[in-house]
Amino acid sequence: MRDDANNDGGGLRERKRAATRSAITASARLLTARSGISGFTVEEVCERAGISRRTFFNYFPTKEDAILGHPGDDIPEALAEAFIAGGGGTAGGGGTAGGALSASLWPDFIELAVGMMESMAMTRAEVIALKDAITAEPRLMEKAMNGSSAAEQHYVAMLAERESLPADDPRLQLAIGAMASVAKYAGTVFFAPDNSRSYRDILTSAIEALAAVAPLRAAGGQATGPPST
Repeated sequence: MRDDANNDGGGLRERKRAATRSAITASARLLTARSGISGFTVEEVCERAGISRRTFFNYFPTKEDAILGHPGDDIPEALAEAFIAGGGGTAGGGGTAGGALSASLWPDFIELAVGMMESMAMTRAEVIALKDAITAEPRLMEKAMNGSSAAEQHYVAMLAERESLPADDPRLQLAIGAMASVAKYAGTVFFAPDNSRSYRDILTSAIEALAAVAPLRAAGGQATGPPST
């Protein structure tokens, strides 16, 4: 994802900014999970993240914005780069109309999603508490809904780069929609109190179920879509 032409320090500065943003968000989310949205102050976020109050407001206008975070910061750079590289720029024969996306898309999506889950710095109970806190706060829930659009566009941009397609290609929008639905379902099952299955197992089973429920047929009659993994 890095532009080699920007290796004069600009790329390093942006990575440092992203790391600081991520640290602020991680601290705000952990405190939310432990104390609720109203149970901590910006100063406590700053203390945990090792930053000044001024630095906090250079990144986020409010505590609520820090909790929700910045699109893309939840994706470790190495995972994002591996996902993009996996496409090889071969989609649809160079983006021709009606062409399929890269054959490794769903297996690579599993690795991306599982890697993101494993990189989380919160316990299972803390994640559940965070989700409950966001759901219970109407103002934060509204912000989360608005922010989901920006996050979706970030994933579309990643997929567009991976598949060498324009960001407005309908195949990308549909693929991201399918991935979001699968990830939402897998997350709900994984964080259920009585669940004992791994996130990878649940996610893989969900993708297999999607392939069974909504197989696509190409012109030659061959089934396409999410493969069994």
